[in-house]
Amino acid sequence: MTEQSTIKEQQLPMINSSIEKMLSAATGAIITMSFMTPLDVIKTRLQESSKNGINEYKGTLDGLVKIFRNEGLFALWRGLVPGLIMALPATAIYYVGYDHMRDYARLKFRDNLVDTYSPLWAGGVARTISGLVVSPLELFRTRMQSTEGSQGFSAVWKGVQEMVHREGPRALWRGLLPTMLRDVPFSAIYWMGYEEMKHSPSLANLSHFQASFIAGASSGMIAAVVTTPFDVVKTQRQVTAYAAEARLTYIIRKIAIRDGIAGFFRGSVPRVVKVAPACAIMISSYEMGKHFFADKRSERNLL
Repeated sequence: MTEQSTIKEQQLPMINSSIEKMLSAATGAIITMSFMTPLDVIKTRLQESSKNGINEYKGTLDGLVKIFRNEGLFALWRGLVPGLIMALPATAIYYVGYDHMRDYARLKFRDNLVDTYSPLWAGGVARTISGLVVSPLELFRTRMQSTEGSQGFSAVWKGVQEMVHREGPRALWRGLLPTMLRDVPFSAIYWMGYEEMKHSPSLANLSHFQASFIAGASSGMIAAVVTTPFDVVKTQRQVTAYAAEARLTYIIRKIAIRDGIAGFFRGSVPRVVKVAPACAIMISSYEMGKHFFADKRSERNLL
């Protein structure tokens, strides 16, 4: 057996493991988005409707009822297709990247600060990479969710084309900075909290699925509340048609003058209601997928 073939054989388990993790992450993303898109639509509408000082929806339930009554049931899943197109590669990059960076740190820097805080920085780095890749799709999805009427896709597509023609391709990454300011701290807080909670004595007697579900929901809830102001700024920046009104300082000042501190937490209830179960469903699906493939691999090795 040649040295080259030996190296290839050694690399196969890592490649297979990464593919299995990608499939687990993709499955989790499909399940999560199918359940959670209506709450994401409501959250976007609540945040976008306050942009001009007109609060069309009184709250989450009021928004659900009005959208269903005025636009039909499927309007609650508006943005699902671009959301899935965005989520599948983003989730695969994010979860597999996080696992590899965390495991590398634990192997290379065992029992020191780099190891202890590996979920914190690995989560932040993984989110940065995935965010850069899918930012244009996130912009399109946000605009889809904030648009009313049956011509949502064509109207949004035309609006995005006009924006790119006016400002150039970099306009597709509008909202990237507030998105990163929201997602990178969220990811760091979430993964640090998740890893700590999952291995806490209070969850020791639960099954792996139950522990992952509870730890994911709890950590996601905390991270969602802390990062809601960045989500509000990101949403208003992405739905703004003109660059002059999309400046961070302009948006922050406008929210502060019009609504005060409360304006930065507008949409926090549907955000938390969406994020907590979404994190729980996503991480437990991902963990169960990894366990499923690991069990299948063990069975093959025994044959």
